[in-house]
Amino acid sequence: MRTLLTIAAVAALAACGQTTTVEAPAEPATVEAPAPTVVVLTEADARTRAEGAGYTAITGLMQNADGTWTATGTQNGATTSITITDSGVTAATTTTP
Repeated sequence: MRTLLTIAAVAALAACGQTTTVEAPAEPATVEAPAPTVVVLTEADARTRAEGAGYTAITGLMQNADGTWTATGTQNGATTSITITDSGVTAATTTTP
């Protein structure tokens, strides 16, 4: 009896001709990160940043291949080799007068 009911149920479903479609999930949207902003300092910008960091008597200001600037400056009476980038000024070496 159970077999007969199972066959009847399958036959009834087949007779309906109903089909079910399953859609594939949508692919997530791709979000590209913005390109990094490259800041190129001019000689005047480099000098202004060095002076703003407290250096005076800035000499030998030269731009390197990577866009940074190097120079010699005086701060608190000491002569210092400095590197100037778009993110700030760093001291490399200090010599006392």
